[in-house]
Amino acid sequence: MNVKTTKTKIQHYVPQFFQRYFSHENNGNTIGMFNVNTGVFKASVPIRTQSYKDYFYGKSGELETWLSELESKSAPIFRAMWEKEQLPIYKSAEHLDMVHFALILDLRNPLRFNLLEDLSTLISNTKSSIREGNIPTNLIPKFKELQTERGKLSSLTSAHLLVPELLDLKFKLIRNKTAKPFIISDNPLIMYNQFLEKRNWNFMSNSDYGLKGLQMFLPVNDQCVLMIYDSEIYKVGNKKDKIIDMDDEKCIDQLNILQVLNSSNIVNFNHCASEYYIQTLVDKSKRFKKANEAFIKVHPIKEKSSDSEANIQINELGMTNLETNLNIQKVKFTTKSKYINLEDRNGQYRKNAKLTIVKPFVVPSIVYKPI
Repeated sequence: MNVKTTKTKIQHYVPQFFQRYFSHENNGNTIGMFNVNTGVFKASVPIRTQSYKDYFYGKSGELETWLSELESKSAPIFRAMWEKEQLPIYKSAEHLDMVHFALILDLRNPLRFNLLEDLSTLISNTKSSIREGNIPTNLIPKFKELQTERGKLSSLTSAHLLVPELLDLKFKLIRNKTAKPFIISDNPLIMYNQFLEKRNWNFMSNSDYGLKGLQMFLPVNDQCVLMIYDSEIYKVGNKKDKIIDMDDEKCIDQLNILQVLNSSNIVNFNHCASEYYIQTLVDKSKRFKKANEAFIKVHPIKEKSSDSEANIQINELGMTNLETNLNIQKVKFTTKSKYINLEDRNGQYRKNAKLTIVKPFVVPSIVYKPI
């Protein structure tokens, strides 16, 4: 074990550089926090104490070092967004790095690994619809492997393979023109899909990376949110504008409520957010279901063969979506989106996305045929 390993016991899953963009009085050292589960509010706590777990990425230091290098490369890109209101050039190296950072921010979060544990428990307790006993448990060893240090290293370092398939998504900066600040949480990348929500599409998660209508919202400080979106589905402001102004406080509230619902239990903010405002957001969020909770749905299907009718089942493994009937300024559906047909599973994917683009830690559907 090298010296660096002993010094990196505290391993952050929301990078400290990113949390500093929301620091109290811009001091770079402390940040506000509210525990959604206990109701504890603190106006200023050390950033070092937020969004971390001891040796979460292992004791070898290999994955922690890899993540640190990714953060060092990404930090200037995100700093430029709020400091200079500057976005990467489309399909430039910085664009690739921005998307890669966003993916890793999503996949490195403890909620992803907790999901695997919860799915393993559900698999063990879910009854089959076509045979006696429970559904097959052959996925459980794979899920356990992904939760190990070696499994995390393999999954996260291979996520760059997804980046080219996400470059069809466009991106803009939402600029907050109200007195209310944007906030973040211990799981700050919001994955949403207004298009599939409006269609009441319930097959698999609405936030898989290859889906039509995918949206990502990532606050980069209290005044700016990066929005990555499917331009075939959404029109965001004027076509040529890279930055769109949002002056409706209700829209700011909606985006902040998504942070509450996407969190494990902590939301963070700077000095501009009062305890009353944070508590109001939490109270409003209770009308909606929390995101990222594991589920299994068993779908019995009758399949006709040449001489008989066979029973099969699809066991759908996934997590709950963020669904709040989001409706924010300057984000509209394109005319083209109204005529998109979603008759089958393949119809939900973007035309340039491979059907295999799903979150590496979630197996969306497995078909088991009777013997």
